[in-house]
Formats: sequence, structure tokens, C-alpha cells
Amino acid sequence: MPEEVDWPALLGEMILTKNEITELDEENLEPFTVPRLKLSPAELEAFERNVGERLPAGYRQFLLHANGWQRFYFRVDLFGIPELQGEGNWRIANALLQVYEEEDVLDDLGLDPDGVIPVAAGEGMRDLFLVIREGWPGAGQVSWIDGEEIDRYADFAEFIASMTEYNRRYVERLRAGQG
Repeated sequence: MPEEVDWPALLGEMILTKNEITELDEENLEPFTVPRLKLSPAELEAFERNVGERLPAGYRQFLLHANGWQRFYFRVDLFGIPELQGEGNWRIANALLQVYEEEDVLDDLGLDPDGVIPVAAGEGMRDLFLVIREGWPGAGQVSWIDGEEIDRYADFAEFIASMTEYNRRYVERLRAGQG
């Protein structure tokens, strides 16, 4: 059985790291933001019934602790239900998905556009984060694409932890005066 994820601690680490960046980043490239309030299980189940699909387990757990996070990573928003329903940067994510499909990036990565859900994108960014849908090979994995695959995470918790680590490295660069 997989180890239980301590979502409040995991998200708390990202919040603390983003706060450090805000204190050190004079150019305010990475503004301090916090996640939206969590969904209730009933809200999540209603959304899944409405779209006719169960979301991957790790992403579901994230949504039960945070219904998205604007400017999660620089200008990239981490999607909650509003974006999955077409709000915010959903249009940008789908445009990037189409570009990466046309450029055969998805095919090269063994990803089918029908087998993924965009979960993060940002205005003016080429970064696209996808979670693999339930029932597809690699279900629950998260792929970070920026022209090519930057990284692939085993699950949503690993993705959040890794993004926190990227931000910690940014803190170290800021402290060293290398922003």
C-alpha cells in the first residue's frame, strides 16, 4: 500500500518557500500566493459525475486540500475546478496541448492528448503540466513540458514536492545574489 501523503505539510512547505522568495526577491518575479480553499468530497464527486470521469487519485487528494493555486510557480497557475471548467488559464493550457501535439512532442513522450488532463499553465509561458488520466498507461503521473519534457513525476505529491524543491533552489540563488 502506498505511503499516506501529509498534504497539509506538503503544501505548507511550498507556502513557506514562496514566502521566503517574496522576502528575498526584490524584482517580485515570484509573488507570494497561497492555494485556494479545498473542495469538499461532495463537491469533487459532483464535478466528477458532471464530467463523467474520476480524476487521478493524487490530483483528487490535492483538490481535497487546495482547489488550485494561482501563480503556483512564477506565472503558472495550478488548476482547480474553476480552470477544469474553462476559467483562468484553461484556454492557454489547451492551446499549448495542441501545439505540443502538432509538434509531436506528446507522441515522442508516449502521451496521447486524449489521455492527459492539463493541470497547470500560465500566461506568456510555454510550460504545460499534464496529469495522465485514469485508465491510461502511467495513470496519475505528471509530465512537465516546456518544448520538451522537463521532468515526469510518479504522482501528484511528488510533483508538488519537486516544485517546492525548485523554489528552494531559487531561494538559494537569491541568497547568493544570483536571482
